[in-house]
Amino acid sequence: MRKRMYSALLMILCLLSFASCGSSPPSKKPSARAVYFLTQTEHGRELSYEVVSFDDQKDLEGRIADVIEAMKNPVNENNTSLIPHGVELSQVQVFGSTVVVRFSEQYASISAIESSLLSAGVTLSLTEMDEISYVRVTGGESRGTTFMSSRSLVLDDGDLRLTAFEVTVYLVDRETGRLVPRKMRILTEEDELTPEILLYEMINGQLGGSAPFDGRMDVRGVTLPNEEGTVRVDVYVPVEMDLTGREADIYSIVNTLFECRGVRGVTVTINGSPPSDRKITGCDGVMKSDSSYLG
Repeated sequence: MRKRMYSALLMILCLLSFASCGSSPPSKKPSARAVYFLTQTEHGRELSYEVVSFDDQKDLEGRIADVIEAMKNPVNENNTSLIPHGVELSQVQVFGSTVVVRFSEQYASISAIESSLLSAGVTLSLTEMDEISYVRVTGGESRGTTFMSSRSLVLDDGDLRLTAFEVTVYLVDRETGRLVPRKMRILTEEDELTPEILLYEMINGQLGGSAPFDGRMDVRGVTLPNEEGTVRVDVYVPVEMDLTGREADIYSIVNTLFECRGVRGVTVTINGSPPSDRKITGCDGVMKSDSSYLG
């Protein structure tokens, strides 16, 4: 997986296209929404989100201010705020479904990278609210003319070119043992969503115990699709964990990986051995996506 290093700033445009308008990462409560941060992963720098609960009884301006405040305080120690130190919210203006967010005078002194990423993070975070479709971020005396939506973000950075993918992941409902489809938005420096990136996001994102094998799974190896379109995945699951009857966890992986281009079959091994060695039946060899596990 290639790595990109910081270098001199260039001005480029990167259009991030989403597969589904209005979709958002999974929320557990009606008042819980995704708030975006910058994180460093083994795949490079990425925009990631944390799910934060908000008071939806406030007016829209108040809820917007709460989102901006939440963007300053990531919970995950690997996440960094997109709002540079010293930059404060100055004004919020609402025009129908369009919002203008104005920051303090310190905004004018931040770099093009910081400005671009801040705009992207604010746009993605605010358009989680149904009332907001377009966002313009500005500050100080700048008037700013670019309106953005969750379907089109302009990023200015010669090294960081983020591409967005909207995919369906299949979570395990621990009460019923069935699979539940949820939309997940993945932003990455890579030009294509690979099985490795998708699995990494699935087990390290916000899915918690709904991820395969209660989120205790580590990915040890993932291949790209071969000529037949088969992906081979080896995962580590603690040896003391009883996996009897956990077929849905295997199909959580399989059904999700079919979101990747060119995948027509998936082979999963656990600690280098077929799933049957851990008393998971019917999951040895090449598997296809199976909707019969859906709840």
